[in-house]
Amino acid sequence: MVIRKIQIENYLCYFDTNTFELSEGLNIILGENGEGKTKFFESVDWLFNGENRELDMLVSAKKLNETEIGDSFRVRVSMSVEQYGEKSIITKSFLAKKEKPNECSTSSFMIEGISENSLGERTQVDGSVLLKRVFPTEVLRYSMFKGEAELSIFDNEDALATLVSNFPDVIRYDKYSEKGNLLREKAEKAVEDSSKRNKKKLAEYNVLESEIERLRREINKYEIHLNSTEEEIKKIEINLQDAEKNVSNADALDTFNKRIRGIQEKISNLNIDENYTTALFDENWILVNFESFHKEFAEKVSIHSKTKRELQSDFDTQKGIKEGVKKAKAELLNNTIPLPNNIPSKGIMEEMLNDEICKVCNREAKKGSEAYEFMMKRLKDYLESQVVEENITENDEPLFKFDYTNRLDNLSISHEDNLKNLRLIRTKIKELFEFNEARKKDLAELNEQLLNEKIEREKIIGKSNIAEEKLIDVLKNYNTWQKDLTNKNIEKVDYASKLEKLNAEIDKITERKDNIDTQSANSFEIQTRNILRDIETIFIDTKKKKFDEFIDKLQIKSNIFFKKINIDAFTGTIVFIPRNKINRTIVELELQEDGRTFYKPNQSLLTSMHISILFAISELASEIKEENFPMIFDAPTSSFGENKTAQFLNLIFETENQKILLIKDFLYTDKATKTLSIKKEFENVRRDKAFWVKLERPFDPNNLKTINSQVIPV
Repeated sequence: MVIRKIQIENYLCYFDTNTFELSEGLNIILGENGEGKTKFFESVDWLFNGENRELDMLVSAKKLNETEIGDSFRVRVSMSVEQYGEKSIITKSFLAKKEKPNECSTSSFMIEGISENSLGERTQVDGSVLLKRVFPTEVLRYSMFKGEAELSIFDNEDALATLVSNFPDVIRYDKYSEKGNLLREKAEKAVEDSSKRNKKKLAEYNVLESEIERLRREINKYEIHLNSTEEEIKKIEINLQDAEKNVSNADALDTFNKRIRGIQEKISNLNIDENYTTALFDENWILVNFESFHKEFAEKVSIHSKTKRELQSDFDTQKGIKEGVKKAKAELLNNTIPLPNNIPSKGIMEEMLNDEICKVCNREAKKGSEAYEFMMKRLKDYLESQVVEENITENDEPLFKFDYTNRLDNLSISHEDNLKNLRLIRTKIKELFEFNEARKKDLAELNEQLLNEKIEREKIIGKSNIAEEKLIDVLKNYNTWQKDLTNKNIEKVDYASKLEKLNAEIDKITERKDNIDTQSANSFEIQTRNILRDIETIFIDTKKKKFDEFIDKLQIKSNIFFKKINIDAFTGTIVFIPRNKINRTIVELELQEDGRTFYKPNQSLLTSMHISILFAISELASEIKEENFPMIFDAPTSSFGENKTAQFLNLIFETENQKILLIKDFLYTDKATKTLSIKKEFENVRRDKAFWVKLERPFDPNNLKTINSQVIPV
């Protein structure tokens, strides 16, 4: 897309209609401060972003002064562009009506669009839609810059990551990964719902889900700690670098620092696990002497089991005897079923004995006879049966109601099977103690090396060329920062280690949960979930790859421009560093020298660094979108000086896309006559078009009614 023409009408210092016919390449607009250069930039910004408010503040005072009360005129900014062979005109305007001297009302705010095809046919279109089509919002952010301060748009840690994510190659996979995540989550939910229908496994399943959620909270907590620690390490390293600039023999100091960092890293990586209390219970060290207790326990269980069997045998024998007696009685009656003891009744039996006659068979039963004795025995048996029924309850319950003895037997067998593993505990304890002792020895040696290296480093620091009191402060802060750095690096390793363990733990629990899914859920649902898991992983990995590829391209192109802008000068290297920060990726921008952060670069170097990045972004956007977009800069090179500005302009003249630069260089004011002119040096500056914006002379600097900016092609 190319801006062919910009027209400004009655906008602030631009009285009536002022036209800028622009080229496809480098357009330079010269202007002293207060002559209308910045108002040009603001008018274009108003066209892109201006709202319908405080419009009376934008009205040309000169035009308002020359208008009769009650008359109206239009305030307008218009841009003609060419894109894909078609021409478009976008105009933002409003009507100003003079109500009284120096006052006006505004109305009819509008943004109009006209589209013209290759045949010259014009069509009225929605101006807002047309503007977004020809100049997309995500491109506009990296196309217009006011002053050097606005060039540093990447100071915000999310800015670069957001930029990269807006490029098609990355955003395409961003959408894919979001869709993959959504589909995978739905598949996971379907499998979980299916598994939860298995009531036998529901309780265990819920416990596993709860544990996974707990671990995720722990992981999030440690990720926050890790990110915070990394940021603190970065700040400390910058402080150390600042301090080292006050120390002589920086190369030697850097060598010692590298050695010290290497030793400190080795110390940090020496993980000596002496948390024996945890091992005592979690790894069953407490059972190291269990075998003797088990032996005693097994013997007691064996004796108890034998006693139980003996008691049970006696109980069964007695029960068998009772059953034999009953059987014998039955046989005496020829296997007939005898009458109950209460038949005949007690009264009848006594009556028959008194009368000495059996009233059942109606036969005589004299006292002393066999029949009489039989009846007497029946009465006696009845009376005895009544006593038994009142005092003794027959017990048919088993001797041992519960099966505790068998449980003890099973427990003993279980412990017997585990004895082999328990016998290995002593060996494990010995090996761990030997391992830790060896690490302690290594640690002592490393600490001794570290102490010696620090002593040598302090000798180097002592050879400083600054005042003694300042040196004391430097050394004090330096050593404190070194200690802080050591502690923070240890914390970083510790947090990373904990995160690794937590992730391993969550993987194990997830595997157990997946096993339940495999046993309980529908096989088709399982297969679908696994496929969608793989698809999501592919999308995420591909997105990261595209993200990294874009960052690499941006870094390479930025440094190419950076070297060209600062030709024959030391620049350092622009480095983009992607970092994971609490579930999102950020990209940090650093200017480095020899792999370390550049120490206090001057403003000119920072400005050229930011411009180089913007040029690289513009070029990448052109490659990806197959379209160039203009870049508009207001006073981007204030810190350069004219010689470097000339070099800079000659460089960007060779770049492809359209650029509009507003600068105050190459202008000269005669001290005697106050006449403003363009320096001859500007003739050597390569450009496609140039304009000189200056106030129409004479004018009253205290009266806006006399102000009018003229546009003069150069």
